[in-house]
Amino acid sequence: MISEVTSSATITDAAFSKDNESERLRIISETLEQLRPDFQADGGDIELVCVEGPKVKVRLKGMCAACGASNETLGGIRRVLAAALGGGPVLVVPAL
Repeated sequence: MISEVTSSATITDAAFSKDNESERLRIISETLEQLRPDFQADGGDIELVCVEGPKVKVRLKGMCAACGASNETLGGIRRVLAAALGGGPVLVVPAL
């Protein structure tokens, strides 16, 4: 189960501008790092592959890669990232 992660950082409507791109990447990376212990406790792991606009591509590893609830897990990650980014649009997709 994914625990809630909060961040004081917020992103404005210009979330995908060059000026905010590095800050957005930092927030996403830090948030995923905070989630990793939850994945590792279940015998899995998560890796950030890339960020392209609103799309965040992650790789689920170990037990998480074959889990039947991986779509629900990706939805949970999306909710946590959206909150950390101040409610902006986020699409979390698995890397193949």
